[in-house]
Amino acid sequence: MTTLMLHDISDNLYQKLKALAEAHRHSVNQEALSVLESALAPLDDTPKPSTQETLDWLRLEVWTLPVLDGRNPDEILGYNEHGLFD
Repeated sequence: MTTLMLHDISDNLYQKLKALAEAHRHSVNQEALSVLESALAPLDDTPKPSTQETLDWLRLEVWTLPVLDGRNPDEILGYNEHGLFD
């Protein structure tokens, strides 16, 4: 792995990074890497699926799941023939 050294970091910037690291229970180094990755992620040119494509994929995943409980929703929730919860 490559090593990156930073010089002349302002105290204010370092304190912000340190506070983020503590909040995320990371070391300052881990948090700096996380911040860099987050900042550079939008530059990734890998095409992302559209919201509709994601919803279509999720819908297909849900509909292909096996039925583990064949009861109707009222039976599962415990409603009786009068629509009241038993």
